[in-house]
Amino acid sequence: MQYLYNMNVSPLMRNMILYSLVAGLLTAATAFMILNISKTGGSTPFFYAVFVGVRFFLQGLVNVLILVMLRRLMPAASVKKRKWMRYSLGYLFAIIFCFCTGPLELYLSQIGEETVAERMSSILVQAIINNSLVIIIQNIIILRYEKTNTDLENSRLKAANLESANLLLKQQIHPHFLFNALSMLKSLYKADLQAGEAYLTHLVSFLRASLTEPQSRLSRLQDEIRLCNDYLEMQKIRFEDALICTINIPEQVLLQGSVPPFSIQSLIENAIKHNEVTEASPLKIKVFYENDRIIIENNLQERTRIEGPSGKGLINLIERYKILSTEDVIIRQDNKTFSVSIKVLCNEVSDHRR
Repeated sequence: MQYLYNMNVSPLMRNMILYSLVAGLLTAATAFMILNISKTGGSTPFFYAVFVGVRFFLQGLVNVLILVMLRRLMPAASVKKRKWMRYSLGYLFAIIFCFCTGPLELYLSQIGEETVAERMSSILVQAIINNSLVIIIQNIIILRYEKTNTDLENSRLKAANLESANLLLKQQIHPHFLFNALSMLKSLYKADLQAGEAYLTHLVSFLRASLTEPQSRLSRLQDEIRLCNDYLEMQKIRFEDALICTINIPEQVLLQGSVPPFSIQSLIENAIKHNEVTEASPLKIKVFYENDRIIIENNLQERTRIEGPSGKGLINLIERYKILSTEDVIIRQDNKTFSVSIKVLCNEVSDHRR
């Protein structure tokens, strides 16, 4: 219970007082039933039952006050020492309190002609039992409170770790894309100055949209497709009629759906990177919506030699979906086609400001 002595106990104290009150009422009700069944307690079983319940509640209340007092007066003491002090003071008060209220108990119970001195051993046992019950109840409350707070803290840490991991994975995209884009730009300027300038215009537009994007976990599908169109314009300058890409997503889905930033663009880039793109055998990429998922599909004509690291973009996307959703990234391949299916997620405010 080390956690208890280092936290704000106000909510815990309220719960412990409330449970002490409930336990006192239950004790009073139990005593009243026993007295009525056994026909003891004289003519005042109700008042005796109330006395028993109030005494139990007061013992619980004093134990709560002892707990708070030790926390404030002994903040530097070890948990073991404060626990020992708590139990010692609690039992001491219980014994003194029971002896002080002994005459009233004898009067209300009207059991025989015993005096307080004659019932000393009975009162002592009663005090120990009552305080033990109080401590057990309060320790259960403390453990439940501690577990709830620990679970909450673990959830917060897990969320923070997932957010950091997601941001790290997002940051891996920009350098990878920028390196490829600059390599393309260099090649185009050597071959065709006008094509290089057009490519640069689309590249600037693409980077402006991506670099001014808020640090959000999700991107609106409409904005993601806009980025893809910028990217495709750059690729069409390079490949011309050798690259054919069609995007068919309902307007409502574009406005309401979200995906991880650069997810669709990275899959289109992945298709171009891993397949032959020639006028004789055009690469045909289809982006479409089906059953709450976006599917990116291309005809399979794999390259024999791939420049740069292979599969990094797809692995990145799979990891980000593990963080953001319970939905898997579905990959399918046959002799003719390769496709990747990603779940459309709930919308989150995220703008690609242009």
